[in-house]
Amino acid sequence: MFNSNLFKSAVFVVATMLAAGSLQAKEVKIGFVDVQAVAASIPQAQQVQETIRTEFAAKIEQVNKLERDINFNMEKARRDGPTMSEKQQKELAETINKQQQQYEELARPLDEQIRQRQAEERNRILGLIKAAIDAVAEREKFDVVLNANAAVYAKPEYDLSEKVIQQVSRAN
Repeated sequence: MFNSNLFKSAVFVVATMLAAGSLQAKEVKIGFVDVQAVAASIPQAQQVQETIRTEFAAKIEQVNKLERDINFNMEKARRDGPTMSEKQQKELAETINKQQQQYEELARPLDEQIRQRQAEERNRILGLIKAAIDAVAEREKFDVVLNANAAVYAKPEYDLSEKVIQQVSRAN
């Protein structure tokens, strides 16, 4: 069934490889980083939030004003509707409908723009964090650095998060 010489040769090669692998084994230095905590702690994250808030402030205020106007008119319709003429009720209802359409036309695209901008900035920050992790791992001679979420258990002395925060802060 099996060629005996081929089988013996294969077993010999596997055994030799295993023996050679154990002779060459070296200690692997592994660390971990809590990327989410680093991203929340670095000064660049707060700057990004403030930049986005400032960048979209006028549009956000416009949407908020429109929302307040809609709520005011809806409350007015509820409160004063019974005493209003049919014509006034119809005009108020049309005004509310126009305002709601405007709100939809402004709010959805604005929300999408803000999300897109946040994603761009998040990717930029993750790039900074990755570069900092690489620098810390190289400097500290780590062979492998894992995300803290990937480790089931790790001793706290292998946590590089604080060193990464310091590295990213220096790069600011």
